[in-house]
Amino acid sequence: MAALMLSPVRNLEQGAGLDLLYTLRGVRPPPAEVVIITLDSGSARALGQSERPERWPRHLHARLVEGLAARGARVIGFDILFERAREADTDRALATALQRAGNVVLMEGVTREGVPGPDGKVVAHVDRITRPLPLLADAAWASGPFLMPKTPDGVIEFWGFVPSIGDHPSLPMLMAQLMTAGSPAAISPAPDIRRRPLNLYGPLGTLNTIPYARALELIADPVAGEAAFRGKAVLVGFSEFNQSRQADIFHTPYSTADGLDLSGVELCGTALANLLDGSGLRRPGELDQLLAVLAWCAALTLLWQRARTGIAVGLSLALGAAWVIAAAWSFGALNLWLPVILPGIIAPLLSGALGLGLHLRANRRRERMLEKALELGLSRQGSEKLATLLAGHAEGRSVQGVCLCSDIEAYTSLSERMNPATTRETLNRYFSVFIPVIEAHGGHVMDIVGDSAMCLWLIDKHPADACRQARAAALELHQRLNEAPLDDDTALPTRFGLHLGPVFLGDVGSAGHRELRVVGDVVNTASRIQGANKPLGTRILASAEICRATGEAPGAGQARPLGRFLLAGKQSKLDLYEIRPRAIPVDAAQLFETARGELVSAPGSARERLTEVLTWCPGDGPTRFYLQRVINRLAGENLPDRDDCIVLDTK
Repeated sequence: MAALMLSPVRNLEQGAGLDLLYTLRGVRPPPAEVVIITLDSGSARALGQSERPERWPRHLHARLVEGLAARGARVIGFDILFERAREADTDRALATALQRAGNVVLMEGVTREGVPGPDGKVVAHVDRITRPLPLLADAAWASGPFLMPKTPDGVIEFWGFVPSIGDHPSLPMLMAQLMTAGSPAAISPAPDIRRRPLNLYGPLGTLNTIPYARALELIADPVAGEAAFRGKAVLVGFSEFNQSRQADIFHTPYSTADGLDLSGVELCGTALANLLDGSGLRRPGELDQLLAVLAWCAALTLLWQRARTGIAVGLSLALGAAWVIAAAWSFGALNLWLPVILPGIIAPLLSGALGLGLHLRANRRRERMLEKALELGLSRQGSEKLATLLAGHAEGRSVQGVCLCSDIEAYTSLSERMNPATTRETLNRYFSVFIPVIEAHGGHVMDIVGDSAMCLWLIDKHPADACRQARAAALELHQRLNEAPLDDDTALPTRFGLHLGPVFLGDVGSAGHRELRVVGDVVNTASRIQGANKPLGTRILASAEICRATGEAPGAGQARPLGRFLLAGKQSKLDLYEIRPRAIPVDAAQLFETARGELVSAPGSARERLTEVLTWCPGDGPTRFYLQRVINRLAGENLPDRDDCIVLDTK
């Protein structure tokens, strides 16, 4: 980040950063004491004057000055350069009006001339002042230039005092001084006000703008003229909403997509308004910005060092957004221009990319260590991963985990039709799909016995992540194995069972043969849950513990409640959920739930409802299971079911 801040990338703050801050802040109301009178094409037509405002007769300006002075304008500024003599009588009329008003500031021009060296190349520049016509300059209160440094991103600053011409005060600085009852001689430059950032108010026309012709009408009306101009700073200059007629235009953050820029007189009025209401932008020093951004990056780095990946990603994005919001608030409320692109956007993205890379590398290192440990027959000396799992317990340890048990449908009949070598090749192709999916979702294949696999997701602190990963793995395997094309020889229909709870992880075996195994009731229960898929006609079943850990409400999302069951060989009852890639229609789901509640109390009604569900979902296994259960009950068959659960004896 230090390298970026010392590179041209820092210029983004003057372009995209400033645009973003203005966008977030929006238009702000300008001070009422600044009024702009525009020489525009509409006024030219109304007054019968030339379309080129510089050709308007100066007696018209004299009339305007006299009227503004009579209506109480506090200061009058002309963003028009009166450098050449025109008709003598009109020049004298304007000079007389300026002298009588005693509060008019005229524009000065500044031209830059190159100084050639001995080889003809320009080695320096000299700025020269172009002053108004002496007759007018002597009659005016003062005169000054208005210069704005241009950047590739447009105009963002103005010169309060111009150092290249002897710290000469600018036009808005002189007008602000006169508004506060000062004198030109009393104005002295200070380093912090030579070059000042403009704090724009909005797009063209945001400042109180009156066309020239309308201004003449207002000064002719004592009441309207007093209301419009008394105590105001009035600035007269060229401005057009028709940009094809406006030569004096500048690109700013408020320039529109159709090419509507701000006029020079609007920017001069903005500078004057900033001086009057004290709202000029302030920027921290370069060193302060550098130190603040580096400290911010250090905090983001610490976050990635301490937090898990998901939390670090979320907090990085939240902190980046918080910086942007704080910078926008400082910009709008305190007129403080803080960097926003580098610390608010680039720093979180940069630290996030590097942090994700480091986390991914660490995860891969741990996986390689586990693979190596398995290859070496559980040699923990070279395996940091295994040492972490066992946490110094030589004989193993109890951990919380999510178990996934899988089984290939009709594997026995399948293997009967193939010789052992073909069976091996088929299983290898199958597991070449199965195992990478489990590992890609953060799980570990702990045991493979024939066509059945037992997989484990360790729970660090929060079970929700492990449960979501296990469910996602089961759904992806369901898609690739159960919904694959018929000609896909790697896909064998498979059932899955998911359960959550404490397991024991450690070495199992004798001195001559030891393997890393996960054992416990959770493992056995996951196997029984997997077996319940067959009678229920499902492919993925999960216990209620899995759904509760993910925070899902019953029946929400991909989890469909099927009821309470007593599985073969188990004493404890389990609430089972079907995990589906796509939920069944809402009406069908409601009918199914109602029918389950009527199995004992109203079996006839339950049969009707379940039959209707099958019209919605003809192949739905759980509905067929319960419908057969109801039919058997109505036929008088003595079922082993209890009032609060279904008894399944299928292993």
